[in-house]
Amino acid sequence: MQAIMAESKRDIAQSTSLVERVFLHTPEPSSSAAIYVFEIVRGLSERGVRVDVICPANHDMIENFKSNPLVSVHASAARSTDGSHGILEKLYKNAAFLFSSCGVLFGAIRRDQVVHFQYAMHLPFAAIFFLVALLRGSKVVFTAHDPLPHKWLLNKNLRWMEKGALSWMYKVSDLIIVHSDSGKRTIQNNFPHASGKVEVIEHGPYELGKSLVQAPQTGTLELLLFGALRENKGGDLAIQAVQRLHKRGIPIRLTIAGRVLNRKEQDFWDRCKGLIAECPGPIRLIEEFIPESQLPELFADCHCFILPYGQFFSDSGVAFMALANGRPVLTTPAGGLKELLEASQGGLLIKSATVDDVEEAIRCAVELGPIGLEKLGKDGMEWVLRECGWPKVAAKTVEAYSAVVLSKQK
Repeated sequence: MQAIMAESKRDIAQSTSLVERVFLHTPEPSSSAAIYVFEIVRGLSERGVRVDVICPANHDMIENFKSNPLVSVHASAARSTDGSHGILEKLYKNAAFLFSSCGVLFGAIRRDQVVHFQYAMHLPFAAIFFLVALLRGSKVVFTAHDPLPHKWLLNKNLRWMEKGALSWMYKVSDLIIVHSDSGKRTIQNNFPHASGKVEVIEHGPYELGKSLVQAPQTGTLELLLFGALRENKGGDLAIQAVQRLHKRGIPIRLTIAGRVLNRKEQDFWDRCKGLIAECPGPIRLIEEFIPESQLPELFADCHCFILPYGQFFSDSGVAFMALANGRPVLTTPAGGLKELLEASQGGLLIKSATVDDVEEAIRCAVELGPIGLEKLGKDGMEWVLRECGWPKVAAKTVEAYSAVVLSKQK
């Protein structure tokens, strides 16, 4: 497959795009996933590709899609990702969305058309969308934002269903897109049968504006832990490290902004709130979804982001968002974060996901001070906007579509 794809790319270089229309499916209605889909759709349309977006009716960007003359929207039932629902209510709502979205997908696509799946529902249910595409004879492109799940949801006796579904999704995909070499290695090592059709295309940046968001001019180091509250993001490590430093008289504050999106994470977050209660002084908690309109103000209150990830196989959209807006990151080498940090020079490395190493990295940030951190942020911003800009991402994606079409013709 790799040899065919390479030959296809050579052919593409001598011709125009072979793909004038693509169907893009997403089950995620909000947060960074919604922004990502909006940006990739806009990038594709700017290259003259017509995009049919199949998304929940409550997608954050649905009005933006509708205002684009090259974008058609096929809305399914709304989907709620609110973790506060009871288990039966959540199952009902997800089932309603699943059947609705499958129906819309089945009615929209046709044989030989490219269907690009962006993000996946909980396994094994995500595989049903791929089955619909196969039944319609479509070409399947899958962006594996998470080459392996952040956390398996089923118990050990049923986990084979999740793993089997993901393996099958990789098997039937004509092309799998990941955002880093680390993600590619994860798939190659865990799903050898899919290793020949994995391609790396950078994760695009999330810019809040064209000008750099100015950091606070204070003597207190302001750290931000932002996004969905999950155990593998190491919030407990950040809390404990900041509390240690605070008790030693170091002026520091950690802002935690986000919410739990999955009931499996609630016990972890309850433990975090217990830690905060022991020493709440250096912690500011904003336990809610932060709309895009409020992000500039939130970012303006921090000097840097902290990402003390533990078990992690993906690429952090939060890290790309931080760098795109001139904020350095303190991060472990988990997933694709080490590669991002080495390439961008936009932050400081946390050696490992331990309280001691998180504390050491924060100490280094304190020593750098606002001026040193601002330089790291500017360096990271220049790199990520130059190397990972959406026009470049869209161009590579269109090239990948065309390679799939050519490989199927041979």
